Amino acid sequence: MHKLLRYYSQNRLKIWAMILATIFILVVIQVLNNIAKENREKEKEGKETTDNVVSYQNESKTIVTKNKVSEVYKDDFGKIIDEFYTHCINHEPEKAYQLLAPESKKILYETEEKFEELYYKEKFEGNKQYSFQSWTQSADDIYVYQVKIYDNMLATGKKVTEYVEDYVTIVPVKTGYQLNISGYIGRKQIGKRNSNDAISAEISVCDTYMDHQVYTVRLKNNTDQTWILDTRRKTNTTYIEEENTNKYYSYLYEKEEEELMLNPKESKEIQIKFNVSYRNNLKLKKLNFMDLVEQNEYEEKNDEVEAKTLTIDL
Repeated sequence: MHKLLRYYSQNRLKIWAMILATIFILVVIQVLNNIAKENREKEKEGKETTDNVVSYQNESKTIVTKNKVSEVYKDDFGKIIDEFYTHCINHEPEKAYQLLAPESKKILYETEEKFEELYYKEKFEGNKQYSFQSWTQSADDIYVYQVKIYDNMLATGKKVTEYVEDYVTIVPVKTGYQLNISGYIGRKQIGKRNSNDAISAEISVCDTYMDHQVYTVRLKNNTDQTWILDTRRKTNTTYIEEENTNKYYSYLYEKEEEELMLNPKESKEIQIKFNVSYRNNLKLKKLNFMDLVEQNEYEEKNDEVEAKTLTIDL
């Protein structure tokens, strides 16, 4: 006993420092556990559980259109989103990839490796959490959800103030539902065509994203001269026109010069991006080429050249 008292007397500062440090660590752990518990409770607000089946309530309240996803669909939609993002935060990109809709695989991520490199690694490095809510739904049954991806508060010990945002679209398939991600809404077949005395054009498909649209156009030069689809002298000569005459202009500045050239008798396919943001009541009417010029004449006359036009109804 004397030895213990002597040891305590000689080392009491160290002993009390260790005791206080231990108490401090235990308190911090308890605080973080309480924060995590509160966070989980917030995530579960509006989720009613009966017989171990989660019912998505708040998640089905649509932000933009102010309505609610039907009771018929809300649980299935919530389940596929939960499953995809749970695989991502659990660092299982190969399982998440299997839940992508065919169009997302074809257009955005042709391989699992590409998905892992361009989507998973960019958004899910470290310990993450996520939340989601219905963003908008259209009359033609397009359901878009907003997803927020943020740091796990329990792991970082910091209050969440920043997040990465994505928009996903529910896609029905034979086995149930899959997802379009990265703000990709989906593809629509167009099949509309028109021609003038020089160029024939057909719009085959339109790929819609949250912040733009991409039209795939098949073109044929019916002459023995080289034609330029747009000289890019101005930025407003190739555009999509809405019923109310609003115009959405192309991003042709992203194209190489040769992509906009049609050689004599040449047929080619080109993808043209337009600044059309997604919304439910969007009614697009025409795609307009307003600056089609013959190359030799353009080189001779430049700004004095007379351009042809070509309009395709949508």
